Amino acid sequence: MTIVDRAKQALWKKSGLKHDQKGYLAKPEMNLLPGVKPEMIKNDYENGKGHEWGRKFRAIHSSAALAANTFGRWKSESARLMFAGQTGFDKLKLEAKCPTGLGGTPPHLDVLLASTDTVIGIESKLLEPLSLTKPEFSASYSRERLPLCEDSWWTLLENMRQRPTSRLDAAQLIKHYLGLRHSYPGLNNVLLVYLFWKPLNANEFDEYKRHAEELEAFQRAIQHSNKVKFMALDYLQLWNEWEKDRNMAEHAKLLKDRYCVMI
Repeated sequence: MTIVDRAKQALWKKSGLKHDQKGYLAKPEMNLLPGVKPEMIKNDYENGKGHEWGRKFRAIHSSAALAANTFGRWKSESARLMFAGQTGFDKLKLEAKCPTGLGGTPPHLDVLLASTDTVIGIESKLLEPLSLTKPEFSASYSRERLPLCEDSWWTLLENMRQRPTSRLDAAQLIKHYLGLRHSYPGLNNVLLVYLFWKPLNANEFDEYKRHAEELEAFQRAIQHSNKVKFMALDYLQLWNEWEKDRNMAEHAKLLKDRYCVMI
């Protein structure tokens, strides 16, 4: 059994949900936690281009479902949400388009949080780091067509063109940076967050060790970025923080009961 299969098996067992022979629930809404209602989030996914609401969402390992279960509870009460030391959000959107200014399908952030002076874009990962990804950028990603791109991010992009496969999907994060930079050029408080799941015994696996090394190298490469800040944390770190907050504690417990497993 592969590490991916072991992770899926552990997540299914912890959830107590019944799936078909191919590993999918009968309906997307069956994957939602109490307090997260389909009518709160469905439109966001149906308006996106990723086709997340449907077969993808019916899998226990759906990173979109993980993001929806984590943040969807606060869709109608975004001002109460606490994230990255910020609160008082007046917008919470799932599967949010964030155009780079180039052609083609724009990058979609799993979560976009906004207030008067702050924008936070969140990329969610569940089992994706257990697979290898090759960085890809089309010819349209040229310096002259991306005038707002900071030098450190452009150098990273150029280096990624030559890179082999990796556990960290750095190319996707760079595209999210470019989307935020293009969409919110006049805002000073813009943050890109890489929010990832890992099992409780992640330190036993080389796959997660490599992912951690690649993430550390990525952070070093763009540490002097001024226009868009970057932060990485795992879901358990977030839920542990939420458990300390009176408004968030109950929902944090539901999330930990569903997703905290050893594999």
